[in-house]
Amino acid sequence: MAASDRIRETSQYTVIAVATFLHRMSMIRKFTSRNLPVMTAGRVSQAVAAMIGIAGPMVLGYTAGHARLGVVASLGGLALSGKRSAGTFPEQVRGLTYALVAGSAAMFAGSSLSGHGMATAFAIAAVSSVAGLLGSISRPLAQTAPLFMLFTIIAANLDVGETHPLGVMFLFFLGGMWTAGVSLGLRPLLQGLGVAGSPDCPAAVVRPKYPAGLLLGRWMRSLTQLAGWRYTLRIALCLFIGVAFEWIWPHHHGYWVFITIVIVVQRDLEEALKRTFRRTAGTLFGVLLTCPLVFAPASVWITIGIIAAAAARAFLLDGSYVAYTAVQTLLVILLLDFGQAPSWAVIADRLAATLVGCALALTAGYVGWSRISPQAPISVRAGEAKWPPIM
Repeated sequence: MAASDRIRETSQYTVIAVATFLHRMSMIRKFTSRNLPVMTAGRVSQAVAAMIGIAGPMVLGYTAGHARLGVVASLGGLALSGKRSAGTFPEQVRGLTYALVAGSAAMFAGSSLSGHGMATAFAIAAVSSVAGLLGSISRPLAQTAPLFMLFTIIAANLDVGETHPLGVMFLFFLGGMWTAGVSLGLRPLLQGLGVAGSPDCPAAVVRPKYPAGLLLGRWMRSLTQLAGWRYTLRIALCLFIGVAFEWIWPHHHGYWVFITIVIVVQRDLEEALKRTFRRTAGTLFGVLLTCPLVFAPASVWITIGIIAAAAARAFLLDGSYVAYTAVQTLLVILLLDFGQAPSWAVIADRLAATLVGCALALTAGYVGWSRISPQAPISVRAGEAKWPPIM
């Protein structure tokens, strides 16, 4: 098929998907607004930005004959489209900036570490453990540390040929900036057009601001106690055990063990444990959702699946926890495998790796830790996030 034909065909499917989504949102708001969450401008703009921000770079890369490079830019959209739309404009910009900086740094780090076999696996575990330790300094760092870990793992296992790590980081940055611009620009536009309902009205939450010196001092004092190291030790133990899986069973998507661990193991032990089994179920279900793709491997259908998953994620963020995790997992898999023919062998490998990661997270990451030490005495701990905030 000629490049012009591929561009025209893929663009048609993309436009149809976006138009259908907006039409359905208007109908839902008109007839069923009493029973469903309000389709606010922020929420709709977030969904549309996710569809355009993730699918746009991917389609451009595919039509240009560089599908994998398009995926790198789409990962930038994935990282920024997962941020909640509520809050003031400066708060949204600040949250998007944190995600963009952390994700870009992770893409550079992961790309620099890739291609060295078992040394890469050990390096990923070490870098992620350090990120977990530094995340104890403040709330923003605690919220972005899982994102950094996740994209470091992804970047280290991306097949981007001879692309320099700086090039990978730049493509990710461009994709993130594109998505952020679409998201911030669509919200007032949709409010003016009346496509969505009333503006987001989040409850006023005023968090105290601490000077950097106080945060660093509190963090250093916490490191004199075992409690200050608890999350770092938990995540490091799981990741380094996961390295053994890669050593025993190489070339079978062992990096998905790391991804599952980062998703399931959370910083706040008491709060996160309540949702651990739902995280586990959602992750497993997300892997199983890729099974139908074996029967529809065409890139056009994969693109439609990515667009649909990106839109659904925005509306599930504050809804079903298992469904959100499943859709997020499906979206990551579709992006990582874009341009490659899916197979039962790949799905089986990833499902096995997910089971191993869940087992490690539930045992080495949770069992017995609450008895070893109390919760770290850091008043700026991050709240529980439904997914490592890309994400």
